[in-house]
Amino acid sequence: MRFGSLRFGDGLDAAAFLGRPDEFEWTLPEYCELLYASGGFQIEFEKGRLAYIAFFIGPDDLLPTHRALAFSEPLVHGRAPETIRLSRDCDRSVLERMFGAPDSVDTDCDETILYYTRQNVTMEFEINGKTGQLKRWNLYPQ
Repeated sequence: MRFGSLRFGDGLDAAAFLGRPDEFEWTLPEYCELLYASGGFQIEFEKGRLAYIAFFIGPDDLLPTHRALAFSEPLVHGRAPETIRLSRDCDRSVLERMFGAPDSVDTDCDETILYYTRQNVTMEFEINGKTGQLKRWNLYPQ
């Protein structure tokens, strides 16, 4: 479970290959957020270690408000013989075919969140409650 060469627990310097973020903010004394708006993702560090990754895949009321924000289509390697591309075209049935039955599901009128745990990493797939399309993929260590 890594993002390029970046793994959970790596130090902030390990993210240098991503280039300069569009926004950098300390949200708590030992917690910072790095927004890569044009890449459609955000990474967060706690006590100097990678703690969270979010890929913005489709429209969502809770997206960062950056003028350069774009949607991403992350590639997942190693889950199947072929590479999997996550996009707004993914719905719950597609995700369950790719990853199997979720460990748990949280549903309300606005969204459904599918939870999976793989290699001590929690993956959340947020699906729009109205369209049924994937809107966000969050990853963080257990």
